[in-house]
Amino acid sequence: MTFRLRLTLLYSGLIALAMVLFSGALFGIFRYTFLYEVDNTLRATATDIAVPVSRNRIPDLERIRDRSTFAQVRTETQVVAQAGIARGLFPLPEKAKAGQITFTDEVDSDNVPLRLYTLPLLGQDGQPFIYVQVAYSLTLLNTVSRTLLAVLPFGTLLFLGLGAAGAWWVSRRAIAPIESVALAAQAIGSSQDLSLRVPDPGTEDEVGMLVTTFNDMLDQLQGLYGRLAASVDAQQRFVADASHELRTPLTIIRGNIDYMKKAGRLDPEAMADIQSEAERMSRLVDELLTLARADAGQMPEMKPIALGPLVADACRKAQALPHQVEFHTELPEALARVMVNGHAEWITRVLLILIENAFKYTPSGSVTVRAGRQGNGVVVQVSDTGPGIAPEDLPHIFERFYRADRARSRGGTGLGLAIAQWIAGVHGGTLKAESELGKGTTFSFWLPVA
Repeated sequence: MTFRLRLTLLYSGLIALAMVLFSGALFGIFRYTFLYEVDNTLRATATDIAVPVSRNRIPDLERIRDRSTFAQVRTETQVVAQAGIARGLFPLPEKAKAGQITFTDEVDSDNVPLRLYTLPLLGQDGQPFIYVQVAYSLTLLNTVSRTLLAVLPFGTLLFLGLGAAGAWWVSRRAIAPIESVALAAQAIGSSQDLSLRVPDPGTEDEVGMLVTTFNDMLDQLQGLYGRLAASVDAQQRFVADASHELRTPLTIIRGNIDYMKKAGRLDPEAMADIQSEAERMSRLVDELLTLARADAGQMPEMKPIALGPLVADACRKAQALPHQVEFHTELPEALARVMVNGHAEWITRVLLILIENAFKYTPSGSVTVRAGRQGNGVVVQVSDTGPGIAPEDLPHIFERFYRADRARSRGGTGLGLAIAQWIAGVHGGTLKAESELGKGTTFSFWLPVA
């Protein structure tokens, strides 16, 4: 059963209930009002008759017969005066014999329904000695009641049909935007096109809110799907590049081992190549594990540390790295008092990656490490006088395994700058590169002051 049909049946049921209650109330109010007016008329007529009777005079019943169908003055056994068209002698109610005013429904000898009012007149002893009875025909009431009983069900069915049709039309218009949302979701599910959107109904009601929320959700899903697709592509490239980088040292190691097996002796050069490639492969695996931890969301344990001694220690360790250029440091004394919130080993690793890259890609000239305050943080810059990086390659140098220029890829894994940028990010800092062809490159590592 569709929601539209359930909604229509619900509306129709409510309309049917309302019509039944209305018809019952109308029928009851009509009968009550009619009988109320008849009773008032009978009471007033009987009072007019009782006035002369109480004075021992016979009233002129013909004078007041226009206000009732039948009137009579009687004792328990005989009629004193009578006027009207009713046939037969009505029974005297027991309550009237006891001196109480009564209303009863009677039927005369011609089977005509009457409303009978009996007024007992009491003597000095407190007992009734004569009775005034006035009756009014209920034929009109019964006729109208039968007509209402015939018309009201027909009217109820008519209004129920009209209400059901109206409910179907209203529910169709009300559910149309919801159906458009369902159709859009179905179209997206079948076509997997997250660029589809539900047309805005232009209303500020619940349906408009639903459409807006659904479209916002599609925007988020589209963005998430795009990021997921990009992540999958990057992961595939990462695996392919890692496989390629690992294949090269493994091929060299395997080749040298085969050579020594054939030669039947240990060749010092082959052993040196095996050791060099094993170290390179070990370093690559270590860097891959670091990036895997980064992808898993691993965070280092942060604590306040003095940045000055950390930079000085990294520069001292960098002196031992292979290099053929001059190495300078420009570290102000105030740097020793600057505190940052971070992980000492990881910050040192960033600095060593930047300095080692500068040594590796600067065939002649110098490498300089300088530091100073910048805004609400501190920046450490590593500058070289190397060949520089082309403008089209500069935005990609922090990507994993990216090779900007084979001339600047001397034995590296292509992962160092990616690791350095990730470490800078988890410390709330930034890592940027500025370069000019023929003049050199400057990497700026900025950290917020604790």
